[in-house]
Formats: sequence, structure tokens, C-alpha cells
Amino acid sequence: MRELYRQTIHLIAGVIISFSVLIFKKLLIIPLFVSIIVGIFLYFLCKKHYIPIISDLLNLCKREGENGEGAIYFAVGLLISLIFINDIKAIFFGTLVFAVGDSLATIIGINGKIKIKYFGKTIEGFLAFFISSSLILFPFYGIYGIFVSLLAAFFEFISKKIKIDDNLYLPFIVSFILSICPYKLQFFHILTFCSIL
Repeated sequence: MRELYRQTIHLIAGVIISFSVLIFKKLLIIPLFVSIIVGIFLYFLCKKHYIPIISDLLNLCKREGENGEGAIYFAVGLLISLIFINDIKAIFFGTLVFAVGDSLATIIGINGKIKIKYFGKTIEGFLAFFISSSLILFPFYGIYGIFVSLLAAFFEFISKKIKIDDNLYLPFIVSFILSICPYKLQFFHILTFCSIL
């Protein structure tokens, strides 16, 4: 139940942040930077002291041995994307794909039957990420969106072996790959159209 609360918050917050990127664009950099500093301060404070509401929320949905660092990693990953990637649309979709795909992969993957022990993940979780991401990206990026969804699902699938929190790198990777798409977009739309025929 705790993981369900955690992923529901992850999903809702991720979607809200995604649309904030679309609305505020690069103006989001400064408040995001400030929120990271505040988040780091609260992270260390919560490890030693009880803070009303914040500590209660963390206790409700945090994993064993965690104190909300996932949210900080996510904010840092988004900040890196906003600084180094100019395509706001790509950052929006990269963040949205991660928010939806990662949450569904965990929720569905927990009850998955086909587990790959080496990666500590299930095939059902992988498919949940891939299908949800494809549904988001295909209408806007065509076949290229399917390709990016497959890559994103793969990186999420092997995330435990990478030893880096996927909140930090996955939104950036997806955003970056989508940002190089415009030069190929017409070609991939033609491929999509031909495949439908």
C-alpha cells in the first residue's frame, strides 16, 4: 500500500511538473534551483528531526532507508535538462513519459509474474512503461516515439544495475533523444504513414 501511495504522488507531481515546464519554460530554472536547495536542507533536517506534515508525508510513502532523495534527484535531473536542452517540447514529453511510465512500471511490476532476477524487474513492469510511453509519444513523434519509448523502458528496466537513481538520468535521456528528433521527424512520419497503409 505504501508503494501505491508513493507512486500516486510520483505520478501526480510528475504530471504537474511536466505541464509547468510547458507553461514556464526556462523561467522554471531559478525556482527549481531554489527548491533543490530547500529540498536538500529539509532532507538532512528530516533525518534528525520531526517536521509536521513533511515528515508525515515522507513516512507515509518513503521506501526503507530513504528520506525523499528521489524527489531531489528528479528536480536535479529536470534542472540539467532545462539548462542543456533548448527544446521545451522535448523536456515536457521527457518528464511526462518518466512520470507516467516509471509509476506504472512500479505499480504493475510489483504484481508481475515474469521476473528477471538479474535486473530485479518484471516483464510486466517493462511493458507497462513501454506501452504507456508509446501512447504518449506516438501521436506527436510517430515511429520515432515508439523507438524512444523502447529505449526509455530499457533504461528503467536496467536501472538497478546502473547504480544511479533513475529519477536523475532518465528524464534527461528521454528529453535529449527527443530533442534531436526534429531533424528526422518528417522521415519518421512518412514511415508511420506507410506502415498504416
